[in-house]
Formats: sequence, C-alpha cells, structure tokens
Amino acid sequence: MRRFARSVPESIIDTSAALPSAAGVTPPSGAPDPALVAERERLTERFTIMQTELGGLFYEMAIRDHVRMEILMSSAAALQRIDAELSHVEHLLAGGDDGVGGHCPACGTVHARGAAFCSQCAEALAG
Repeated sequence: MRRFARSVPESIIDTSAALPSAAGVTPPSGAPDPALVAERERLTERFTIMQTELGGLFYEMAIRDHVRMEILMSSAAALQRIDAELSHVEHLLAGGDDGVGGHCPACGTVHARGAAFCSQCAEALAG
C-alpha cells in the first residue's frame, strides 16, 4: 500500500507567530494540573503492567497445575493499591484543583487537602 504525503498550501501555515516554550508557560485557568496528569499517566501505565503480570502469573501457575493463592493475592493487593491511588488522582482531576492540598516535600506526589501523610513515601505533611 502506497502512502501519499499531502502538502499544505503555504497560505494556511502561519509562521509569523512563534510558539511559546514549554518552560515558563502556565496552564490556562481551568486546565488540569500538569503534575496530576503526569501522575495519572504514570499510575495508568503501572496499573496496566501489573495487571498483565498478574494475568501471566496466574496463567503460568495454572498450566503447571500449581496455583499458589497467597502469591496471587499479594499481587492482587498491590494492584488494588495502585487502582485506589489512580482513582484518587482521577477524582482530583475531575473535580479540578479543589481537592489538591499540595505536593509532598520529600517525593513530590500530589496529596489531598487535609492529608497528614504522603500516600507514596509516608512523609508527614504540614497541615
């Protein structure tokens, strides 16, 4: 299958306006917190990997007829913790910045308003 490049007429391209650099540009009002968006992406990727690994682990145990429930349950519990953290971040993104209390001074993880400890590193938060 051949692909053809489509050319854009020069009259459509506006080269007079330079794009601002990413550094120093603040998100527009109402835009989601970039730290929360990055955290959601990180957690989503981690959740997907852990879910795939759990499925593979069960498959390997099942084909060998040697299912170890304690191993599966510990992996499922770790996956559940990531899912809860991801749900929390998605909730914060859906509600805007109203629930964001700040960032952990030790690891930078976003925490909810009123949180006493960081959910990632257990650092005490100033409250």
